[in-house]
Amino acid sequence: MGRRRRQKVRKRPQKRIPDVYDCPECGNTAIKIEVYKEKQFASVKCGACGLEMIIDEVNPLTEAVDVYGTFIDEYYKERSEEE
Repeated sequence: MGRRRRQKVRKRPQKRIPDVYDCPECGNTAIKIEVYKEKQFASVKCGACGLEMIIDEVNPLTEAVDVYGTFIDEYYKERSEEE
């Protein structure tokens, strides 16, 4: 009689938050975000098309992904006002 074989436990790698984000204007993955928590602002800049924006709504708990969400909201709000 044979023994039951033990199943291998497969660990999936945990997803990481990206360092570079997609640009809504040119479509490239070239948005770099710098958060200055002590000065309470963040700089968003696209390396491909040169799109820049300063986000003032930064607190000590804000991360780059939060700034990217605010940037996307502001970008599309400005774009809809232009039309």
